[in-house]
Amino acid sequence: MKKTVRLISFLAGISITLSLLGFYVSRIPDTYNCYPGEDPAGSTFYTLEADAQTIAGNQEGSYTAKIKLFGFLPIKNATINQIAKKQLVVLGSPFGVKLYTKGVIVVDAEAGSAGVEAGIQVGDIILSYNNVEVRSNEELKAQVMQSGGEKQKARILRNQRSQTVWVTPTATEEGYAIGLWVRDSTAGLGTLTYYDPETGIVAGLGHSISDVDTGLTMPVDSGSLVTANITGVKAGEKGSPGELLGYLEDQILASVHKNNDAGLFGTATAQFTGVSYPIALKDEIQLGEAQIISTVNGNTPETFTIEITKINNNLSEHRNLCIKVTDERLLKITGGIVQGMSGSPILQNGKIVGAVTHVLVNDPTSGYGVFIEKMLTEQQN
Repeated sequence: MKKTVRLISFLAGISITLSLLGFYVSRIPDTYNCYPGEDPAGSTFYTLEADAQTIAGNQEGSYTAKIKLFGFLPIKNATINQIAKKQLVVLGSPFGVKLYTKGVIVVDAEAGSAGVEAGIQVGDIILSYNNVEVRSNEELKAQVMQSGGEKQKARILRNQRSQTVWVTPTATEEGYAIGLWVRDSTAGLGTLTYYDPETGIVAGLGHSISDVDTGLTMPVDSGSLVTANITGVKAGEKGSPGELLGYLEDQILASVHKNNDAGLFGTATAQFTGVSYPIALKDEIQLGEAQIISTVNGNTPETFTIEITKINNNLSEHRNLCIKVTDERLLKITGGIVQGMSGSPILQNGKIVGAVTHVLVNDPTSGYGVFIEKMLTEQQN
């Protein structure tokens, strides 16, 4: 009897140990960044290993390394991105964006309509209709009106996968309809993070522009970053995020070619001047005092003090830094972080470490930031 109890206890102990080990392994990141010629940092409990030939052949790109628990037990592979040491022109100036989507986004659908019966859902992106590429609401409407009520092919994008559906428009007093409401563009206000003089790339916002109705990242067909002027501030309060108030101007700064979780990226069409700072990878960032550069009046950036309160080293996530505004002047003007400040560069110890992304709704003095290395990786990709 005692032997049976001991065996059960032993097996239970093994089960618990394996469960804890599995949880720990699941929390080990799959992506790491390092400077060329340097080894990526592991931890006390695991190492990252790749042969010298693999590393030497990928000095400016990515390679795969094995994650070994306790230095000898292979558990999974990791992607190592090598990011060149570089200087970025730090900005902090306001910008406006005019973004046109690749295809049109379905933002609402009438129950029982032709579009719904064909299988089209809210959040789908209609890329073409009747074998004609669709770039605007008007183009889709024109194709539907010309259908004569006959079944037509539509190519849609859902969860990054393309598929074909067949739609039979319904006759109406005005002609024909498929019962879908779609969006083809958006505009907004944000803050520029940096200009990369080596590539001519301008980056800002620190997070994607998403459709206001579906919450999905808007796919870019074309777009422009333009100058903007801040005319006022709606201060943030607990439960009510504030915002920068302003207007978009006519000067084009860059043509947008990418909109993703790390921000907006475009090719500069204007001259950018400012102070250059070296980049810092996540392992160089420390808890404690830092600065953000942002514009809360007109178009002149200013420096304000913040505190980095937490660092999330998982590069697969985008809320890498927890920050808290400590600058009394900024707190008096804005109440903390407000909409429109997204993209404000974060500096620490003379290096650019990231950009502001979000505000905490229940505490406008606090928010999140994304690592600068995350933005540079997305820029390279």
